Amino acid sequence: MTELAYPSGLPSGQGFVRLRELRDCLQPREVLRWRDLAIDGLCFHSAEARAGNLFFAIRGAKNDGALYAQQAVARGAAAVVAEEPLALPVPVLVVANAREALADAARYYYRDPSRAISVIGVTGTNGKTTTAHLIRACLQADRRQVGLLGTIAYEFGGRRIPASNTTPDPIRIHGYLREMADRFASACVMEVSSHSLDQDRVRGVRFATAVFTNLTQDHLDYHGTMANYSSAKARLFASLAPGATAVINRDDASATAMVEVLGRGVKVLWYGLSPDADVRAENLQLGPDGTRFTMVMPNGRVEMFFRLVGLHNVHNALAAAAAALSLGASELTVASALEDARAVPGRLELVDAPLGANGRIRTFVDYAHTPDALDKVCSTLAELAEGRLHVVFGCGGDRDRSKRAPMAAAVGKYAHFAYLTSDNPRSEDPEAILDEIERGLVGAVGESVRIVDRAEAIRAAIRRAEPGDTVLIAGKGHETYQIFKDSVVPFDDRLEAARALAAREAGWLHR
Repeated sequence: MTELAYPSGLPSGQGFVRLRELRDCLQPREVLRWRDLAIDGLCFHSAEARAGNLFFAIRGAKNDGALYAQQAVARGAAAVVAEEPLALPVPVLVVANAREALADAARYYYRDPSRAISVIGVTGTNGKTTTAHLIRACLQADRRQVGLLGTIAYEFGGRRIPASNTTPDPIRIHGYLREMADRFASACVMEVSSHSLDQDRVRGVRFATAVFTNLTQDHLDYHGTMANYSSAKARLFASLAPGATAVINRDDASATAMVEVLGRGVKVLWYGLSPDADVRAENLQLGPDGTRFTMVMPNGRVEMFFRLVGLHNVHNALAAAAAALSLGASELTVASALEDARAVPGRLELVDAPLGANGRIRTFVDYAHTPDALDKVCSTLAELAEGRLHVVFGCGGDRDRSKRAPMAAAVGKYAHFAYLTSDNPRSEDPEAILDEIERGLVGAVGESVRIVDRAEAIRAAIRRAEPGDTVLIAGKGHETYQIFKDSVVPFDDRLEAARALAAREAGWLHR
């Protein structure tokens, strides 16, 4: 069964509802050609519509779902929800906001699943994926069944579905949560993007805990300003009901904006390096293979060795610990789980290398694609590297152009050699993207070179590296594809780096 056939993740027949029930739920301002029908499933892409579905005509930035309503009806949709009257041969429910209606209907159709399971939402510019994986590890160590909805994949009930968005649409969210609850999962960790908050994708989800990692420049092509971006993130915390917990980074300047919107009865649990944090790290000793520190928690402290590299990962660990503690996990269980944790795919992931003369060329792949994330990763590796730091990076096309020069500036502060290359250029000219990136390298400490072909840029970095050097390949992380104007091609930084290291060891990659 494919995701296209069953967009909610649930097969047909999981539960019919009557159209009158959804009408009463949505309170439309107008109803055309009314008749009561059995509704079997919800959809908002006409290509996913099947017999008995209720189709939602959502107006997007590029396309208006109303233009596809006729196609959905032709594929079997029994009724349509739209923001304007449509001339269709089926019942049409006219509502003020189709996005909100979709979320409300999904919540009703799947029987309000977030009330049957503890949902932990993680938002912030950087660190969401690692923090979410660490929270899941802590709760699993506490012998709980835990689902995960995040940037890399949606995982629950023995299923692993590659993620199309960091946060899925409302049908998938409520459908997946219902399947988790029906399979006796007790919790779900969900990465919550600013886009999903702005687009009401998590509307109606009852969060037991919400985690704020940090706020730095990103997505300004969508939000316009940092103030709008911050406001979008804050919507997660404004939605918390009494009894929920907000886990907030005490060290981030935007923490206040998240706390200010909290309602009465919401508990705040602070984490960070600040002595005022409820969960904090002391006596930090950063190393190339991990970090030693004392983790201080409300009821005690424990000496830890955390295998994930870098200070930013210490913050992720503290956030995860605080979130797990908010749900009743014991402090010793949390500490033990974090000590056992391994790197998340594509997050400062060390690429396996041959054990010969090149074994000391440490090569990392990381998802860093914002100025702040690159600054943190590069500063960490520069401090820990035995030799020189080589950084391969680019910037995505059709995305926030204002961060391109700052990303280069972040790399330029630390890299001895910077290799400017393509990321996912999409519809933009790769050379034009590199022009904008290059402006940020004025005053860089090291050398730079432009190599549009990403695979060749990776080979060039590994060819030039000496034993003891460190190579960072940034921007795509876990992704296994590259997006061009007219095609999507297979591409994995980890595989390309492993091939280059093996070729160098075999003498095929000549310096």
